Amino acid sequence: MVVDPKLPTIGMLWLEGSLSFLEQMCLLSFVANGHKVVLFHYGEVENVPEGIELVSANEIHEPKQFIMSNTFNTPVPQSDIFRLQLMKKTDFLWCDTDVIALAPIPKADHIFGFFNKTTICNAVMRLPSDSPALKAYTEYSLDSFPIRPWVEGEERQRLEKMKQAGELPHASDQDHSVYGPDVMTWFLRHHGEIEHASPPPVFYPLPFRQTGQANDISVREFRNTYIKDETLAVHLWGRRMRWWIAKGIKRHSFLDRRLRGLGIRPADAPLPIKGRGAPKAIQFPDMLPDLRVTDEQISAATEGKMPVALLSDRRDYLRFAQRELDRIKDQGLYQVHEKPRPGHLRGWDHYNSDPARLNALMLSLFRFAKNHRYLPDLSAPATLTEKLLVMKLFAEFPVVSAADKLTVEEFVPDEARALLTPVQRYWVSSDPILSELDLSAGSYWLKCNNAQGKNLRLTWPLTGEVLRHANRNLEIWSKSPVPHGYWAAEWWYSTIDTRYFIEEDLAAEGEDIIDWKFWVVAGRVQLVQVDRDRSRGHVQMIHDRDFSFIPKELYFKTSEDTEPKPERYDDMVRIAEAIGQRVEFARVDLYAIGDKIYLGEITLCPFGGKRQMRTPELDTQLGDAWTGTRLFPN
Repeated sequence: MVVDPKLPTIGMLWLEGSLSFLEQMCLLSFVANGHKVVLFHYGEVENVPEGIELVSANEIHEPKQFIMSNTFNTPVPQSDIFRLQLMKKTDFLWCDTDVIALAPIPKADHIFGFFNKTTICNAVMRLPSDSPALKAYTEYSLDSFPIRPWVEGEERQRLEKMKQAGELPHASDQDHSVYGPDVMTWFLRHHGEIEHASPPPVFYPLPFRQTGQANDISVREFRNTYIKDETLAVHLWGRRMRWWIAKGIKRHSFLDRRLRGLGIRPADAPLPIKGRGAPKAIQFPDMLPDLRVTDEQISAATEGKMPVALLSDRRDYLRFAQRELDRIKDQGLYQVHEKPRPGHLRGWDHYNSDPARLNALMLSLFRFAKNHRYLPDLSAPATLTEKLLVMKLFAEFPVVSAADKLTVEEFVPDEARALLTPVQRYWVSSDPILSELDLSAGSYWLKCNNAQGKNLRLTWPLTGEVLRHANRNLEIWSKSPVPHGYWAAEWWYSTIDTRYFIEEDLAAEGEDIIDWKFWVVAGRVQLVQVDRDRSRGHVQMIHDRDFSFIPKELYFKTSEDTEPKPERYDDMVRIAEAIGQRVEFARVDLYAIGDKIYLGEITLCPFGGKRQMRTPELDTQLGDAWTGTRLFPN
């Protein structure tokens, strides 16, 4: 969908973490209606749909510490503060990530609405920067020990005395909507701006107590009951809705119809697990050392990419990372006190200060622990995934980056390169603007050379709308607030100059190409991963080096309906192992098409070293095979 410049830009906030299908649906609903959508964030965000622009929330508001609701353990107070800052500094229309658009929302100075007869909801909100209500409301929101604006007389005097004595509860211990709808309604009434409010059917046609109706009844009945001619969006009451749909989406419901229409599969972005089935807490060792650097020093070392507020929530991870680094330095492990060989780079030297190294290791440990539910011993790592964490900081990589999609063939030794057929490329540019090219009719890929997930299939000849869509994606790719790999401490991506290119599409028309991924550990192929049907129910089979099928699961479901052994399988092994001689570990992605072999890419750290394998013994077996190298000689 092409952005309509006459419509307001939608601004949303997601502090960090994976988006579920519910948030994906809401974000894409605005894109489908012609809005530009900007998702602000403080930490890493995963499962972001194509067409959504990510921007660091620090550009709008950089708090020292997040204000979370201790009652519900949600960031509602912080979100309420952020949206006011957004309106002060931009002309964006704020929308919560649980609001689904049904029609374009026209531009206006004032956009907000009642959700019942008396109260304004702030899930959809726009006030002009010179609004008196916005000015007063913002000042109120910056008080971490707020007293409601309508409190007067003796009651206010009593609360003011408690505040001065340090006895008034902090905002995080007050009601979760301490900065929310009731306060907004009061300021709008007090300053005479409530006259701009829309009636409930415009943004809030679904009452809170009827939340489940979006999933429980047919879409036709839902529309007849709740949707009016003036309805532009539906607030889905996210926390309650997540509880309601935890057991699945019902066919032919309003939600089911919207998800299908936007091409979203709930299984690809599930809801977070809460309650009794929630993951167990991470256990930290006793007596962790005190930090020798401040949050401010770490943030400065990352050029502000790591917010102070986020660091304040990671204190235990930082202290654990410091303990692990102290142990490695004290024991002289991993050539920590030596310089890398000529012509090689190392993460330890790339992060050239203690605060930067501490942050990088903390990021890796945080992601690992969130998925594996334990903290590894980096002095004696056992599994492949644990050893990947060590590799990121201490392994030597050749200066010619294996991760650059445009120059990846240069990383391949000459004798192996002769076995490959080069992928044809037709346009390469450091400027993220694509013009009409004279290409033969057919399918091509638009890609970025130093990032994952930044690719778009295009069909020539291009229509004007498709060209605008491609350039919109290029614009979004070029505005990434942090380089790819930052949150995983995959530093090598930031050493690659960003370029954009178009290459041939190797897949048959309408088909998914089969990926052959060779896991090369300590110079030898230990596992062959075969990925099939990515867009229609991802299946992933694994084989050993001799191509014997292994009936176990790696990251996705497997199948005994395996692919036949490629005609030039032995050459594929030779290519992968020739590449693997240059690094400690590599996953070499190849395509076998007829009698030709193409190199897709070289992945140095699958999933950033965070994802848990479905069959844990595979992780242990691959870890056992990682010996006899500079990092792990024994």
